[in-house]
Amino acid sequence: MSKKLVYALLAILMTVGLFGCGPAKPAEKQTVKIGFIGPLSGGGAAVGIGAKNSFQLKVDEVLASGDYPYNVVVVYEDDASDPATGVAAATKIASDPDVVAAATHWNSPVGLATVDVFHKYGMAQVFWGTIHRDIIYGNDYKEPVRVIPTSEQSMELAADYAKQFGIMKWVIINDTTDYGTKIRDEFTAAIEKRGGEVLEAIGVTVGQQDFSAALSRVAELQPEGIFYAGVTTEAAGVRMQAVKMGLTNVLFMGPPGIQSDTFGEITGADAEGTFCSGTFDVNSSEAGKAFVEAYNAKYTEPFEQNGPYAYDSAAIILEALKAVGPDRAKIVDYILSHSYQGVIGKIEWDEYGQNYVGGLTMYVNQDQKWVKYEDSEYASGKRTLPWAK
Repeated sequence: MSKKLVYALLAILMTVGLFGCGPAKPAEKQTVKIGFIGPLSGGGAAVGIGAKNSFQLKVDEVLASGDYPYNVVVVYEDDASDPATGVAAATKIASDPDVVAAATHWNSPVGLATVDVFHKYGMAQVFWGTIHRDIIYGNDYKEPVRVIPTSEQSMELAADYAKQFGIMKWVIINDTTDYGTKIRDEFTAAIEKRGGEVLEAIGVTVGQQDFSAALSRVAELQPEGIFYAGVTTEAAGVRMQAVKMGLTNVLFMGPPGIQSDTFGEITGADAEGTFCSGTFDVNSSEAGKAFVEAYNAKYTEPFEQNGPYAYDSAAIILEALKAVGPDRAKIVDYILSHSYQGVIGKIEWDEYGQNYVGGLTMYVNQDQKWVKYEDSEYASGKRTLPWAK
């Protein structure tokens, strides 16, 4: 064989080797699942859907960069604001070996019911809602952490404003769930510590629609304020019926559980001047404003009060996954041992896993929307609060 022919064959072989097989394909990223549980149906659905969208927004933003080491899929489950449904949802997620961590729950009774499930399976449980103290402090588990402040912190804020307004004689109407009774006890302690008085606490049930007996008793007691310890639907019913009965010369206030746009939608004009000792004000920081802009560009449903907490919960889980890989135990340890800078500000855990920073805000209902009190027309003097007339 001539040298020319040999060289020609070698050239052909080299060409095939370099170009015939094409470029090497990049290795496919491992798919990892994370979970989200919230009330996607029922009376709390607006809050749950807003939180779900916020959680997915953060996941999408992180994956859009292209450099995240995993392909992340979110498994969504509906707890319907019901403890039994929540336990079933938690068990479904935690028993799936492909799911490495989850963000969970708005309703405190549901959170109280599921912490044992996540502990059993050794899975990180990041609470984006729920404010009952015992969810974190009622056990020695390291799996649960909570981004949102506790109900105890919220009731201290409520009592501070009550004293500021000079409203020191209260009647509490509380639903009889663990959440409602805990809020009742914490507000009582907070107002009494400041020299105030709870004249009486009156229990009502979730789903109750007629509050005339409770409100008749309120009228007899002649308080300066009514504190509703519960969530949106019943709070709205109590407020509307209180106005109908002429109880407009008292301050009406509630906990973060009533901080939903649904409150104003149900009560209409009767919402005016209602107070809520609520959660983080997204307009108080540039990060919060950026979250609002990004959210509104993608979704039409409101993010509600817990959207920023759900958004930050996703960031916490994704950071831990990136740092230690899809190992449940390592993710639990990483989350608990690190602080985070989120939309709500710096997030730092105490030794039990409770965020002890992060915003709490007093809101007033103005034109059927919750407005930060200091930014409202009531604070500026442009409007007069119904009970102050």
